[in-house]
Amino acid sequence: MEFSGLSGEAILNTLGLIIPLLIALVVVVLAFQFGFYQLLAKAFKTKHALPYTLLAPAAVALLIFMIYPLVFNVLLAFSDLKRNTFPCYSPVLRRPADLDCSVLYSPEYAANNFLSVFFRIRNGEISRDSEGNVQLGRLLRTPDSTFPVLLGRTAVWTAVNVIFHFVLGMALALIMNQKIRFKGLYRALIVVPWAIPGVIVALTWRQEFHAQYGFVNALISAFGGQPISWLDDPTAAFIAVIFVNIWLGVPFYMVMILGGLQSINPEYYEAAQMDGASAVQRFRGITIPLLRPILIPAVTLDVIWTFNKADLIFIMTGGGPQESTNILVTALYNAAFGPAATSEFGFAAAFSIIIFIILFFFAVIWITTSGGLKEVYDR
Repeated sequence: MEFSGLSGEAILNTLGLIIPLLIALVVVVLAFQFGFYQLLAKAFKTKHALPYTLLAPAAVALLIFMIYPLVFNVLLAFSDLKRNTFPCYSPVLRRPADLDCSVLYSPEYAANNFLSVFFRIRNGEISRDSEGNVQLGRLLRTPDSTFPVLLGRTAVWTAVNVIFHFVLGMALALIMNQKIRFKGLYRALIVVPWAIPGVIVALTWRQEFHAQYGFVNALISAFGGQPISWLDDPTAAFIAVIFVNIWLGVPFYMVMILGGLQSINPEYYEAAQMDGASAVQRFRGITIPLLRPILIPAVTLDVIWTFNKADLIFIMTGGGPQESTNILVTALYNAAFGPAATSEFGFAAAFSIIIFIILFFFAVIWITTSGGLKEVYDR
């Protein structure tokens, strides 16, 4: 029996290779935990040997998959690693005689990498035009693909998505919190976009926005409108990817807010209603304050996820047309690894650190000014 080029024999052969590796991994983890427990219990004689042992695999995974890549990325920003200097940083490749590998990491490399994100660098200095004006760095192929332009587009992309996520998610949560028939069915249908893998969603909506055969233009034509070349027009393409990301993100807010609404004691609303408070006053005075511990983390996560949302844009538009749908993270990938890139990994590392700094300061300022941790501090 063969399905899509896969035969039963090929599947069994693959399983024969994978299963022993999984068994070996389990054995290694168990041996590590046993040895670690013996070390803590017998050598250090700590009473917390068992909790530390159970946490050890997670700590090792955190160190390998998060801490080490972060430290390596910072180190990479201090390098001149790119396509033509790759042999200098490889312990395997042979270094050409004409390649200078005397300095691998230096502050000068870091300064050049970070400044290249914002300005055009020539011979280690910021380039200026004939009138003496500083020339901004071009991160992509189009003349206006500078950091300020991409940052502004990313800010618009993030703000529009998060606002619609919040407003529509809140509205749906308030509706689902009422006593209505078939409420369970409605909840399941609303959560469907969130449950579908993002790749499938992007591929599906890409076809639905097709200029000739897509459902969106068919619907517009049915109401007497003119079809739009959604993925060929810069503005229309940006609107299309925003629409799809809104459709994807609303269920997350609905689930989070609905859980918070169901945890609010109904007696608060009854007491406020007896005092003559209107529905708007009850919403502003009871619902929003009691939902703050849920809304602040939800908005923070949504901003970070949306700011870094690259897969949807890659699949639907590839950053086009004319690189009009690129945001900072897609520009980072295209500048470092895209068709016109020179594989400047040190520059890409510096670019990613700048994006991280932007999000870090946003999270700190947003959480501290919005009062999201006020209840924690009051305890």
